[in-house]
Amino acid sequence: MIIFPYGFYILDGRSPIYVGNDLEAQDTVRAWLDANPEKVRLGLDVIGPVRISTRFLGWNEQPRSGSMDPGPFLFETTLDGAPDIVTRRLYRDYDAASTGHVELVALARQRLDGKR
Repeated sequence: MIIFPYGFYILDGRSPIYVGNDLEAQDTVRAWLDANPEKVRLGLDVIGPVRISTRFLGWNEQPRSGSMDPGPFLFETTLDGAPDIVTRRLYRDYDAASTGHVELVALARQRLDGKR
C-alpha cells in the first residue's frame, strides 16, 4: 500500500473534509475534483492581459513542517498574464482564499492602471 506524506481532501460547503492519504484517497479526490468544477473554482477574473484564478487544490502541496503545523494549504490563488506579473499564494481555508482573490484582483487593476 502506498501512503503519501500528505492527505487528500474534498470540500463540504466551505469546509475541507479529509479523505485519506493512500492511492484510493487520491483517486477519490481526483474524481471529485473532475465532477465538481463549480466547487473547485472559487474565483476567476480577467483584467486586461492578467488572469486571477482561485481554486481548491484537493491536497497539500507543501511538505509538513512538524507537529506544530497549523494545517494544510488546500487553496491557491494565481495571478498570471504579463511576463513580469506572476504571483502564487497558498491558503489554509476557503475564506482566506476568497479574500486573497479579491486582493490580487485589486493588485492587477492597480498595476494595469499604472501602465496606462
